[in-house]
Amino acid sequence: MRLAVLIVFLLAASLRTWREIVRRWSTGTDILERAPRLPSPLLPLAWSAAAIYVGGLVALKVTSAALGDGAPGVVTLDDVRQGCVSGALVIVIAVALLTGFGRIALRDCGLGVGGFGRQLRDGVGAFLASFGPVFAVLAATSMWRSEEVLHPFLKLLGDSPSPDAIGWIVVAAVVVAPIQEELLFRVMLQDGLARSLGGRRAILLVAVLFCAVHGFPDSLALFPLALILGYVYEQRQNVLAVIVTHALFNLTNLVILLLGGGMS
Repeated sequence: MRLAVLIVFLLAASLRTWREIVRRWSTGTDILERAPRLPSPLLPLAWSAAAIYVGGLVALKVTSAALGDGAPGVVTLDDVRQGCVSGALVIVIAVALLTGFGRIALRDCGLGVGGFGRQLRDGVGAFLASFGPVFAVLAATSMWRSEEVLHPFLKLLGDSPSPDAIGWIVVAAVVVAPIQEELLFRVMLQDGLARSLGGRRAILLVAVLFCAVHGFPDSLALFPLALILGYVYEQRQNVLAVIVTHALFNLTNLVILLLGGGMS
């Protein structure tokens, strides 16, 4: 019952958010006010590093699928802890590359916390906008979803829902992963591509790469989320809003699993 109430509430909130989006679009009003593109002086260096890193991840995922080993593997609690450490290291390296080890202001690289309240509202709104489309795609692709393709974190949480496991998975999925992935995909890759290909093409291309890294069938349901994340970053030029969106999405997945279901 609690799971059903949560899903109905989120679907209703998503529908209300989309009504407002359609209203603004029909009147020619920007859904989100566009901020000027940031200087990001060291973006070429950061973009190159992110492209190599993400390209390697995509190649591994494609190779694994081609060899018939596309199903997610089993992870242990130690794996989750190690993943948090390695993810934190990637975050530190990404920030160092973008800021020249502190020589460039965070606000000039899309990492500032200015307008915190507005960024938070944007993040919550983007999450609500994403929930409906993602849920619809999940329902349409349910025939391809099984225990074998469930995300390893969700498998671990389903098999061993201990406080220790819940705590570390929350840190990994709700804190580390959103920060790491949004720095790589939106701040580095998308912004770098947008300067040569244009914003729309960059959003689409990075969304495809983002989904490819997460594998099939999760990639299908994640595509609407990836497009929304890309749009929000392109308009706001600040990573905080997309981190909030991503974190809320992952947290909702965990809550739904604990209540008896699973969105991915």
